[in-house]
Amino acid sequence: MPLLELQQLAVRFGGLTAVAGLDLVAEEGSLLALIGPNGAGKTTAFNAITGVYAPSEGRVRFAGREIGGARPHAIARLGIARTFQNIRLFRTLSALENVLAALAGAERSSFRDVGRGSRWRERERRARERALELLERLGLERFAGARADSLAYGEQRRLEIARALATAPRLLLLDEPAAGMNPSEKRSLRELVRRLRSEFRLTIVLIDHDVQFVMDLCDRVAVLDHGEKIADGPPQAVRRDPKVIEAYLGRDDAADGSSPAPATCDAGSREHA
Repeated sequence: MPLLELQQLAVRFGGLTAVAGLDLVAEEGSLLALIGPNGAGKTTAFNAITGVYAPSEGRVRFAGREIGGARPHAIARLGIARTFQNIRLFRTLSALENVLAALAGAERSSFRDVGRGSRWRERERRARERALELLERLGLERFAGARADSLAYGEQRRLEIARALATAPRLLLLDEPAAGMNPSEKRSLRELVRRLRSEFRLTIVLIDHDVQFVMDLCDRVAVLDHGEKIADGPPQAVRRDPKVIEAYLGRDDAADGSSPAPATCDAGSREHA
Protein backbone atom coordinates (compact mmCIF):
# COMPACT_ATOMS: atom_id res chain seq x y z
CA MET A 1 0.00 0.00 0.00
CA PRO A 2 1.40 3.46 -0.90
CA LEU A 3 1.95 5.83 2.01
CA LEU A 4 0.34 8.69 0.04
CA GLU A 5 -2.09 8.32 -2.82
CA LEU A 6 -3.97 10.99 -4.76
CA GLN A 7 -6.77 9.64 -6.93
CA GLN A 8 -8.28 11.94 -9.57
CA LEU A 9 -7.69 14.94 -7.30
CA ALA A 10 -9.28 18.19 -8.48
CA VAL A 11 -9.19 21.57 -6.75
CA ARG A 12 -11.27 24.44 -8.11
CA PHE A 13 -11.68 28.05 -7.10
CA GLY A 14 -14.92 29.24 -8.66
CA GLY A 15 -14.44 28.78 -12.40
CA LEU A 16 -10.66 28.26 -12.10
CA THR A 17 -9.33 24.70 -12.01
CA ALA A 18 -5.96 24.68 -10.23
CA VAL A 19 -5.53 20.88 -10.14
CA ALA A 20 -7.36 18.54 -12.53
CA GLY A 21 -7.64 14.76 -12.20
CA LEU A 22 -4.28 14.29 -10.50
CA ASP A 23 -3.17 10.72 -9.78
CA LEU A 24 -0.01 10.52 -7.68
CA VAL A 25 1.56 7.84 -5.50
CA ALA A 26 4.40 8.11 -2.98
CA GLU A 27 5.68 4.77 -1.74
CA GLU A 28 6.98 4.57 1.82
CA GLY A 29 10.61 5.65 1.99
CA SER A 30 10.59 7.26 -1.45
CA LEU A 31 11.83 10.70 -2.44
CA LEU A 32 9.46 12.22 -5.00
CA ALA A 33 9.64 15.62 -6.70
CA LEU A 34 6.70 17.58 -8.08
CA ILE A 35 7.84 20.10 -10.68
CA GLY A 36 6.32 22.32 -13.36
CA PRO A 37 5.94 25.93 -14.47
CA ASN A 38 4.58 28.63 -12.18
CA GLY A 39 0.86 28.17 -11.78
CA ALA A 40 0.98 24.45 -12.57
CA GLY A 41 -0.84 23.51 -9.36
CA LYS A 42 2.05 22.15 -7.29
CA THR A 43 1.46 24.11 -4.10
CA THR A 44 -2.29 23.66 -4.50
CA ALA A 45 -1.71 19.89 -4.43
CA PHE A 46 0.33 20.28 -1.24
CA ASN A 47 -2.45 22.36 0.27
CA ALA A 48 -5.01 19.67 -0.56
CA ILE A 49 -2.82 17.01 1.07
CA THR A 50 -2.36 19.04 4.25
CA GLY A 51 -5.95 20.22 4.65
CA VAL A 52 -5.54 23.86 3.67
CA TYR A 53 -7.94 23.21 0.76
CA ALA A 54 -10.62 20.55 0.55
CA PRO A 55 -10.63 18.58 -2.70
CA SER A 56 -13.35 19.57 -5.14
CA GLU A 57 -13.24 16.01 -6.46
CA GLY A 58 -11.15 12.90 -5.94
CA ARG A 59 -9.45 11.35 -2.96
CA VAL A 60 -6.42 11.93 -0.77
CA ARG A 61 -5.33 8.81 1.12
CA PHE A 62 -2.57 8.53 3.70
CA ALA A 63 -1.51 5.11 5.00
CA GLY A 64 -4.76 3.73 3.60
CA ARG A 65 -6.92 6.36 5.32
CA GLU A 66 -9.01 8.98 3.55
CA ILE A 67 -7.88 12.44 4.69
CA GLY A 68 -9.29 14.70 1.97
CA GLY A 69 -11.09 17.62 3.60
CA ALA A 70 -9.79 16.87 7.12
CA ARG A 71 -8.54 19.78 9.23
CA PRO A 72 -4.82 20.62 9.03
CA HIS A 73 -4.14 19.87 12.71
CA ALA A 74 -5.77 16.44 12.40
CA ILE A 75 -3.70 15.65 9.31
CA ALA A 76 -0.51 16.76 11.08
CA ARG A 77 -1.26 14.41 13.98
CA LEU A 78 -1.59 11.51 11.56
CA GLY A 79 2.04 12.03 10.53
CA ILE A 80 2.24 14.64 7.74
CA ALA A 81 4.42 17.73 8.14
CA ARG A 82 5.39 20.45 5.70
CA THR A 83 7.45 23.53 5.06
CA PHE A 84 6.29 26.50 2.99
CA GLN A 85 7.47 28.31 -0.10
CA ASN A 86 7.38 31.55 1.89
CA ILE A 87 9.07 30.76 5.21
CA ARG A 88 6.57 30.77 8.09
CA LEU A 89 8.53 30.81 11.31
CA PHE A 90 7.58 32.47 14.59
CA ARG A 91 9.99 35.25 13.77
CA THR A 92 10.21 36.93 17.20
CA LEU A 93 10.79 33.62 19.00
CA SER A 94 14.17 31.95 19.27
CA ALA A 95 15.14 28.97 17.16
CA LEU A 96 14.73 26.75 20.20
CA GLU A 97 11.29 28.19 20.99
CA ASN A 98 10.16 27.56 17.41
CA VAL A 99 10.95 23.86 17.75
CA LEU A 100 9.48 23.71 21.26
CA ALA A 101 6.23 25.16 19.92
CA ALA A 102 5.96 22.30 17.42
CA LEU A 103 6.75 19.75 20.12
CA ALA A 104 4.08 21.23 22.39
CA GLY A 105 1.51 20.94 19.61
CA ALA A 106 2.46 17.33 19.01
CA GLU A 107 2.27 16.51 22.74
CA ARG A 108 -1.35 17.73 23.01
CA SER A 109 -0.81 18.87 26.60
CA SER A 110 -3.66 20.26 28.70
CA PHE A 111 -4.00 22.59 31.69
CA ARG A 112 -4.37 19.54 33.95
CA ASP A 113 -0.79 18.57 33.07
CA VAL A 114 0.52 21.85 34.50
CA GLY A 115 -0.82 20.93 37.93
CA ARG A 116 1.08 17.66 38.05
CA GLY A 117 4.24 19.30 39.28
CA SER A 118 7.30 17.14 38.78
CA ARG A 119 5.71 15.21 35.92
CA TRP A 120 5.16 18.46 34.02
CA ARG A 121 8.71 19.63 34.69
CA GLU A 122 10.08 16.31 33.47
CA ARG A 123 8.08 16.62 30.26
CA GLU A 124 9.42 20.14 29.77
CA ARG A 125 12.98 18.90 30.31
CA ARG A 126 12.56 16.12 27.75
CA ALA A 127 11.02 18.52 25.24
CA ARG A 128 13.95 20.91 25.59
CA GLU A 129 16.44 18.06 25.11
CA ARG A 130 14.57 16.87 22.02
CA ALA A 131 14.41 20.38 20.56
CA LEU A 132 18.14 20.89 21.08
CA GLU A 133 18.83 17.50 19.48
CA LEU A 134 16.81 18.46 16.39
CA LEU A 135 18.64 21.77 16.11
CA GLU A 136 21.96 19.93 16.34
CA ARG A 137 20.97 17.45 13.61
CA LEU A 138 20.09 20.38 11.36
CA GLY A 139 23.36 22.16 12.16
CA LEU A 140 21.63 24.93 14.10
CA GLU A 141 22.61 24.24 17.71
CA ARG A 142 24.68 27.44 17.98
CA PHE A 143 21.60 29.47 17.06
CA ALA A 144 19.31 27.98 19.72
CA GLY A 145 18.93 31.29 21.57
CA ALA A 146 18.87 33.53 18.48
CA ARG A 147 15.66 35.06 17.19
CA ALA A 148 14.40 33.28 14.11
CA ASP A 149 14.35 36.48 12.06
CA SER A 150 18.04 37.08 12.81
CA LEU A 151 19.12 33.87 11.05
CA ALA A 152 20.43 33.80 7.49
CA TYR A 153 18.00 32.67 4.82
CA GLY A 154 19.39 29.16 4.49
CA GLU A 155 19.40 28.74 8.26
CA GLN A 156 15.75 29.77 8.42
CA ARG A 157 14.98 27.08 5.84
CA ARG A 158 16.71 24.50 8.03
CA LEU A 159 14.87 25.74 11.11
CA GLU A 160 11.56 25.28 9.35
CA ILE A 161 12.56 21.68 8.59
CA ALA A 162 13.59 21.14 12.24
CA ARG A 163 10.20 22.42 13.36
CA ALA A 164 8.43 20.07 10.95
CA LEU A 165 10.49 17.12 12.20
CA ALA A 166 9.44 17.92 15.78
CA THR A 167 5.98 16.57 14.97
CA ALA A 168 7.49 13.12 14.23
CA PRO A 169 6.10 12.83 10.69
CA ARG A 170 6.10 9.82 8.39
CA LEU A 171 5.61 12.09 5.35
CA LEU A 172 7.50 15.36 4.93
CA LEU A 173 6.44 17.86 2.26
CA LEU A 174 9.07 20.45 1.30
CA ASP A 175 7.83 23.42 -0.74
CA GLU A 176 10.76 24.96 -2.65
CA PRO A 177 13.42 24.16 -0.02
CA ALA A 178 16.27 25.29 -2.29
CA ALA A 179 14.70 28.60 -3.33
CA GLY A 180 17.11 31.51 -2.95
CA MET A 181 20.11 29.32 -2.16
CA ASN A 182 23.49 29.49 -3.85
CA PRO A 183 25.08 26.34 -5.40
CA SER A 184 27.05 25.50 -2.27
CA GLU A 185 23.97 25.78 -0.07
CA LYS A 186 22.00 23.60 -2.49
CA ARG A 187 24.65 20.87 -2.38
CA SER A 188 24.53 20.96 1.42
CA LEU A 189 20.73 20.84 1.38
CA ARG A 190 20.73 17.88 -0.99
CA GLU A 191 22.93 15.88 1.37
CA LEU A 192 20.81 16.97 4.33
CA VAL A 193 17.57 15.76 2.71
CA ARG A 194 19.14 12.39 1.90
CA ARG A 195 20.42 12.03 5.46
CA LEU A 196 17.10 13.01 7.02
CA ARG A 197 15.22 10.49 4.89
CA SER A 198 17.49 7.74 6.19
CA GLU A 199 17.81 8.82 9.82
CA PHE A 200 14.12 9.62 10.36
CA ARG A 201 12.77 6.92 8.00
CA LEU A 202 10.83 9.54 6.08
CA THR A 203 8.92 9.61 2.86
CA ILE A 204 9.63 12.99 1.23
CA VAL A 205 7.75 14.86 -1.48
CA LEU A 206 9.25 18.15 -2.59
CA ILE A 207 8.55 21.00 -4.98
CA ASP A 208 11.43 22.88 -6.53
CA HIS A 209 12.18 24.87 -9.69
CA ASP A 210 15.85 23.89 -9.79
CA VAL A 211 15.77 20.96 -12.20
CA GLN A 212 19.37 19.88 -11.55
CA PHE A 213 18.76 19.87 -7.79
CA VAL A 214 15.67 17.70 -8.28
CA MET A 215 17.21 15.32 -10.81
CA ASP A 216 20.27 14.69 -8.63
CA LEU A 217 18.22 14.11 -5.49
CA CYS A 218 14.95 12.34 -6.20
CA ASP A 219 13.99 8.77 -7.03
CA ARG A 220 11.02 9.88 -9.10
CA VAL A 221 9.76 13.08 -10.68
CA ALA A 222 6.19 14.03 -11.55
CA VAL A 223 5.52 17.05 -13.77
CA LEU A 224 2.40 19.23 -13.69
CA ASP A 225 1.28 21.71 -16.32
CA HIS A 226 -1.92 23.74 -16.02
CA GLY A 227 -3.06 21.52 -13.18
CA GLU A 228 -2.60 18.23 -15.05
CA LYS A 229 0.12 15.62 -14.72
CA ILE A 230 2.04 15.29 -17.99
CA ALA A 231 4.87 12.97 -16.87
CA ASP A 232 5.82 10.72 -13.97
CA GLY A 233 8.87 8.49 -13.74
CA PRO A 234 12.62 8.23 -13.10
CA PRO A 235 14.48 11.56 -13.42
CA GLN A 236 16.36 10.75 -16.65
CA ALA A 237 13.22 9.51 -18.39
CA VAL A 238 11.28 12.61 -17.36
CA ARG A 239 14.11 14.88 -18.54
CA ARG A 240 13.83 13.39 -22.03
CA ASP A 241 10.02 13.38 -22.21
CA PRO A 242 8.92 15.55 -25.18
CA LYS A 243 5.90 16.93 -23.32
CA VAL A 244 8.08 18.01 -20.40
CA ILE A 245 10.63 19.62 -22.72
CA GLU A 246 7.87 21.52 -24.49
CA ALA A 247 6.01 22.65 -21.38
CA TYR A 248 8.81 23.29 -18.93
CA LEU A 249 12.45 22.47 -19.61
CA GLY A 250 13.12 23.83 -23.08
CA ARG A 251 15.44 21.96 -25.38
CA ASP A 252 18.69 23.56 -24.23
CA ASP A 253 17.84 22.98 -20.56
CA ALA A 254 16.88 19.36 -21.20
CA ALA A 255 20.18 18.77 -22.95
CA ASP A 256 22.48 20.33 -20.36
CA GLY A 257 20.47 19.65 -17.19
CA SER A 258 20.38 23.29 -16.09
CA SER A 259 17.42 24.95 -14.45
CA PRO A 260 14.76 26.38 -16.74
CA ALA A 261 14.35 30.09 -17.18
CA PRO A 262 11.72 31.55 -14.84
CA ALA A 263 8.24 31.20 -16.23
CA THR A 264 6.70 34.42 -17.41
CA CYS A 265 3.05 33.41 -17.33
CA ASP A 266 0.93 35.49 -14.96
CA ALA A 267 -0.98 32.48 -13.67
CA GLY A 268 1.54 31.80 -10.91
CA SER A 269 -0.66 33.51 -8.35
CA ARG A 270 -3.28 30.81 -8.60
CA GLU A 271 -1.00 28.38 -6.78
CA HIS A 272 -1.26 30.61 -3.74
CA ALA A 273 -4.91 31.58 -3.94
